[in-house]
Amino acid sequence: MRGHPVRGAIAGLFFGLFLGLELMMFKVLTLGRTSTVFLPLLFMVLGIVIGLWAPLGRRRTAAAPLPPPPAPPPPAAPPADGG
Repeated sequence: MRGHPVRGAIAGLFFGLFLGLELMMFKVLTLGRTSTVFLPLLFMVLGIVIGLWAPLGRRRTAAAPLPPPPAPPPPAAPPADGG
C-alpha cells in the first residue's frame, strides 16, 4: 500500500473539526445543524483519499546515474608538407 491514509484521516478530521468550530464562532452555522457533525467526517474521508493518492516523502527507487561526458576529440596532426 502506498501513501499515508491514516495521516490523511487524522489531518482531515482535525481540519473539519476546526472548520466547523470556526463557522460556528462566526455564526455561519448554528450548533443544532447537522453539518457541524458531517464536516469532520467529510474531511476525514477526503483526507484518506488524498493520503492514498498523494504520498509524502521520497521515491523508493534511486534515479539512474548520468552517463559520463564524451571524450574530447584528439588533437589535430601537423601538416605533412613540412613547411
